[in-house]
Amino acid sequence: MDELRLDRLGRAVRIVASVGTFSYHHPRRPFTGYGWDTQSAVLLLLDREVSSILILGLGAGTAARQCRLMFPRAAIVGVDADPRIVEMGYRHCDLGASGVEVHVTTGLRFLRRTRRRFCAIVDDMWPPERGGPKPIFDEPDWPLLVKSRLRPRGLYAVNLYSRRADAREVPSALKTLGPHFRELREVRPGLGPTALVAAGDELLPAREARARLARLPRRWAKGLSHVRFLKAGANNRGG
Repeated sequence: MDELRLDRLGRAVRIVASVGTFSYHHPRRPFTGYGWDTQSAVLLLLDREVSSILILGLGAGTAARQCRLMFPRAAIVGVDADPRIVEMGYRHCDLGASGVEVHVTTGLRFLRRTRRRFCAIVDDMWPPERGGPKPIFDEPDWPLLVKSRLRPRGLYAVNLYSRRADAREVPSALKTLGPHFRELREVRPGLGPTALVAAGDELLPAREARARLARLPRRWAKGLSHVRFLKAGANNRGG
């Protein structure tokens, strides 16, 4: 991976490289309007207590901080292959205050070595070079591996380029995950080039997730109001 750069934007900081922005942190505004927000909001599709969350591609902890706010009693485990961005998270993005158990390794290696099971696995891993393969597309046993690390009625969510940014990724993910999970959803942010594909055997309908979001504390509901929950399908061309 190329060099990481810390940009200061008033009270906010942003960690960027040539391949994109890895993390954003504002001490008083946890939600961003971008794809990190979908990684916490997607957990509203779970009709169960969210007691454990695994984040693959932790970065400096943007999504982890949101998850801690929304699920204060959950055990959150974060995995990232780059020690530099984890260190920047501790130094500049208040990562230590999130109570995240951090592992510096690849997501693939962590999943293959651990025997723990989680209510939700959020996959925000991006290849170090633009256009490189993501595990969901490059590892033949990936769907079975992630499912083996989920608790019953758990959720796996993978962050991808949206249909508008790359017409292939979301349909390919749906095709890959469909044979292994009974239900699929798309979750889209208001800004940015990404979309989330969520997979599980007992996910709530998109309309119920939207209703649950609206019932969150007012500040959180406002910060996440841009997030759209959709029934996954090949005819969903927006986003």
